[in-house]
Amino acid sequence: MANKIHKLADNLVNRICAGEVVERPSSALKEILENSLDAGASQVSVELVAGGCKLIKVTDNGSGISAEDLPLTIERHATSKLITEDDLYAIKTLGFRGEGLASIASVSWFTLSSKEQTASIGYQISSQFGEIQEVRPASLNSGTIVEVADLYHNIPARKKFLKTEGTEFSHCKSIFERLAISNPEVAYKLTHNGKEIYNLPSSDLISRISSLFGSSYQEKFFTITEVGGEELYLSGYVYHQAYLAQNKNVQLCFVNGRFVRDKVIQNAIRQGFSGVLHHEHSPNYVLFINIAPNDVDVNVHPSKSEVRFKDSNLIHSFISRSLKKALATNFVNDEQNSSHISSTAITPESDLAIPLAPSWANNQFSQSSHSSTEPWGTAGQHAFDAFYRKPTTINNNDLFTLDESTDHQNTTYPPLGFAIAQLQGIYILSQTRDGLIVVDMHAAHERIILENLKTQLGQNTIASQQLLMPLAINVTSTIIEALHQHKHELSLLGFEIDIIGETMLAIRSIPLLLDDGKAEQLVHDVLMEIANFGSANVILSHQEEILSTMACHSAVRANRQLSTPEMNALLREMEQTERANYCNHGRPTWFKLTMNDLDGLFMRGK
Repeated sequence: MANKIHKLADNLVNRICAGEVVERPSSALKEILENSLDAGASQVSVELVAGGCKLIKVTDNGSGISAEDLPLTIERHATSKLITEDDLYAIKTLGFRGEGLASIASVSWFTLSSKEQTASIGYQISSQFGEIQEVRPASLNSGTIVEVADLYHNIPARKKFLKTEGTEFSHCKSIFERLAISNPEVAYKLTHNGKEIYNLPSSDLISRISSLFGSSYQEKFFTITEVGGEELYLSGYVYHQAYLAQNKNVQLCFVNGRFVRDKVIQNAIRQGFSGVLHHEHSPNYVLFINIAPNDVDVNVHPSKSEVRFKDSNLIHSFISRSLKKALATNFVNDEQNSSHISSTAITPESDLAIPLAPSWANNQFSQSSHSSTEPWGTAGQHAFDAFYRKPTTINNNDLFTLDESTDHQNTTYPPLGFAIAQLQGIYILSQTRDGLIVVDMHAAHERIILENLKTQLGQNTIASQQLLMPLAINVTSTIIEALHQHKHELSLLGFEIDIIGETMLAIRSIPLLLDDGKAEQLVHDVLMEIANFGSANVILSHQEEILSTMACHSAVRANRQLSTPEMNALLREMEQTERANYCNHGRPTWFKLTMNDLDGLFMRGK
């Protein structure tokens, strides 16, 4: 009886592997580019025809390959990057399996030409859809040239799964961009159908990001430089979508230089952005995780785009904590102003610092009583009044106005400038040395209150005020049940509420910052959130949402007319508040128009 099990021919095995490793032209491009980088190339040129379906040509100036080793480049599981089994668990190169080129060569007209740096001539090997040709001399500069023509031409059933030329080129372009980002010191060039797409000189990371994705990625960003252990580092840049002019979605994460898609990392990044990103926006980031090679397994997927961490909880906590720390800082990225303000502007080379108000900005909002001559209220009135009670003596800078005699160039400006007007009862207009800042006063005040409430809650010191007369409200049975179970949590938030009937509550105390005219709706909203969150543990994890609701109700509302000192007080507090660039819902709190922007709008100088 004939054997039912037999060994497959090498060429057939290569084509089976090609189905996993070379899913489309971009997969082949990735394998080739990674080999160029592993070979130490400082210049890489990519030529594509028909989205890579007709031709992929990669030229590099790497270390090159000897004539003796050329046949091994297209032999399965032949590699210079692994020797022992232990090496598999300490991968330090992009390639390591030794099957990429063999798979590509089995499904294309493949040519590899290479010349070592010290060799006098180069050599070439070809494979016509798996039929390997003899090595022969070739004329080329030091480095390697790989050409892949007519991909999947010999497998029509597989070729039909390729998409349009535009789609395949888009995938190739993404691969090119990822590797260009991960190695900004390497000069790259990309052409498609004879048209130059990119010509990128060697640069630093932030310049490379800007060259690929747009100038706004070099204007407002947060720098990440965090150490999580002896061999654990996180670096890169994160962006808030509201401040990006380009409508792109840049989400790039690299582990030991390798682009990866990992659920642990993606979830940690989302948590790091929680509380600062509008629900319609996605986080933008370029992040690099460096970790000890034996603490991460990169051999879990044929495309090598997935990894497995030895301690995923540690990685998750480290990433989310690092992003929260970075996003807590504020930026007024104004290089011209940097010599006039005591804040640290964001630069690629420096750590971020929370802008500190200059010594003249006296913002001590104490809870003590003040003279009745104060122009903006006392305890128990509007939340803004309660929050911004100031001493009777007013600093002249708080009343700052500009007149014709003002020397604009020599005036010392704080990061967010000086208030000059209020627009439609909604926006504060503030003048800086080189332009105009527009602040959404409700959004900004909302963030300030939230951060203060978070601090107070952490210290169990949220101040409350007793109502002169208890406020009775009708509620649902669901809210009554929530109050039964979570009365203690509500007391920590500054509420004293009693049940006085089957569907009736009596509010006796409310948070100090809250106007009693808003108490009924706020209590209803907070109790509904607590009812929806359920258990006490879940409530703890959603404290920021609850505090955000309180802050939204407490913040100054539209059409509230503010005096110049009040507006300046709000600006100074923004400069000292974490995450003040955006409100509790992730919307921006301010935008800036420079004089150049304004001159452009009015075509001045043209």
